[in-house]
Amino acid sequence: HTPLCRFTVWDFPGDYYGEEDDELNVFEGATSLIFVVDAQDEPYDHVLQSFTNAVTRALERNPNIVIEVFINKVDGELFLSDESKYDCRRDIMTQVTDELTDAGVSPDSIHIRYHLTSIYDHSIYEALSRVVQRLIPQLPTLETLLNVLVSTCSMEKAYLFDVVSKLYISTDPGPVDMQSVELCSDMIDVVLDVSGIYGLGPSHLELGNTGGEITSSISQANTNNSDHGVISGGDQQHRKDGTEAASATAGTDELVGTLISQAPAEDLEDEMVDPDSAYDSESASVIRLSNGMVLYLKEVDTMLALVCITRAENFRKKSLINYNIGCLKKALRALSQPAAASTVENGH
Repeated sequence: HTPLCRFTVWDFPGDYYGEEDDELNVFEGATSLIFVVDAQDEPYDHVLQSFTNAVTRALERNPNIVIEVFINKVDGELFLSDESKYDCRRDIMTQVTDELTDAGVSPDSIHIRYHLTSIYDHSIYEALSRVVQRLIPQLPTLETLLNVLVSTCSMEKAYLFDVVSKLYISTDPGPVDMQSVELCSDMIDVVLDVSGIYGLGPSHLELGNTGGEITSSISQANTNNSDHGVISGGDQQHRKDGTEAASATAGTDELVGTLISQAPAEDLEDEMVDPDSAYDSESASVIRLSNGMVLYLKEVDTMLALVCITRAENFRKKSLINYNIGCLKKALRALSQPAAASTVENGH
């Protein structure tokens, strides 16, 4: 969804074996091969034989392909402890090494990454994020830019998220905390949900009195409760054709652990596909947590969000942080333009 990272996913059953021409088309241009293993489906002999056949054929047609193994369904009663998950991964790694050796493929000649995943937590998003990061040629530059931003603004952590998929395509070189990734991902959901209600697109303004009544009630509520408002509505403007337009402005009150600032866009960028999108060039949000940390989300490119984690005392100079984020935004657009141009030239 972002120009910095666009790719195509080919999904096949684990025991799929196509024609020679089909395999050539699939593996020759592929960058990564993801093989999903059901951790609860023991024994793994038959599955890993299929994995070995797929890897062997892929390497014959593309020696540079990256192999990723998702050990999925590491949840439930069988995997209550982390030790049981690690034991499962170790057993699969040992069997994969034996299978590749029997097939005449040296395990040392290929690099295979193993990921423990489950759909009941953010581990699947973490694994897919690491896979996607390998597809981005500008990843070292992105990490450098985020590292400069974090050090300059005294932040704890910064992520670049694809808003639609909730995958982070880059972060600063510091260690990644799964809990912080979950917080940032949940923040994006909050922003989209709130913007979908209060940050209406241009076409919604043509609905007539219905939208005006909603805006009027919000504005009136904010007038009567100006000291306790979390989200504030803007003034009402009447047009000659009888329709009503409204613009939402950001609330300024602080409420611990609550969304306190939401800035929906007034003018949508031309490259946005959906004119009624809940996420646009002016999307921004601040969430203050009870532990003294602040989550700050800012739009930096098409469907790309910068989510920062910083301490409350370091967030006082918000104008300086916004200026540095603006510099980062310009750098990202300079990176995305050559990427988009190369995509057009290659005909993808």
